[in-house]
Amino acid sequence: MEINKKWKILCDCRDFSVLKQNVSPGVLDLFERQINEYLSLSEITERYLNNVPLSVCWYEGLIDTEMLLLEMKDYVFL
Repeated sequence: MEINKKWKILCDCRDFSVLKQNVSPGVLDLFERQINEYLSLSEITERYLNNVPLSVCWYEGLIDTEMLLLEMKDYVFL
């Protein structure tokens, strides 16, 4: 599958190439899904705001790519 078809949202992000070099395809799949779910929300609830995924914070520019990668080091992806 072509990258731009698999990760449609991420491919449009400025630092996608940096992410692609530093995280696994599984993490890219997770980020794509999380951002897609966020963009599909009809309403952003307080419950959602209490647990916003790092990928969404990155997508919205609240954290930069370097910070995202540093924060991810604390997580274990199975």
